[in-house]
Amino acid sequence: MDALRAEFQAQVEMYLKSIQSRVEALFKQGIDESIYQYYTPVEYKRSYMFLNSVKAHIDLATGKMYVYSDINTGYYSAVTGEDVSDSISTWLQRTGHYDGKGSGQYHSYQKRGYLQRCYELIHNEFPDLEVEIIEE
Repeated sequence: MDALRAEFQAQVEMYLKSIQSRVEALFKQGIDESIYQYYTPVEYKRSYMFLNSVKAHIDLATGKMYVYSDINTGYYSAVTGEDVSDSISTWLQRTGHYDGKGSGQYHSYQKRGYLQRCYELIHNEFPDLEVEIIEE
């Protein structure tokens, strides 16, 4: 039975590795559609920091793939200079943001719910894959 279990786990790992880059690309597409294509800023040049921070990790012990944005490290407000790293994902996903410093999209924007779009894209292409949104 152990040999069968090991073979099954090896097949799961192979499958996850074979789709890992595509799932990561779909996650990036969801971010691009929900956040970056939402508006075109004129005040500043985009850094694409959030989009470029997307990573995928396969946990071999559980046979699960985690796709996430690792932006929550050293992101500073252009307006106040404060470290807002811990707030970026929350603002983009659930709450939106208003910094009280001006008007326009840069200072006040609606929540984007980008994880739902990422979920849809991944689920549509891989309907048999168990996909779950985990917000931290």
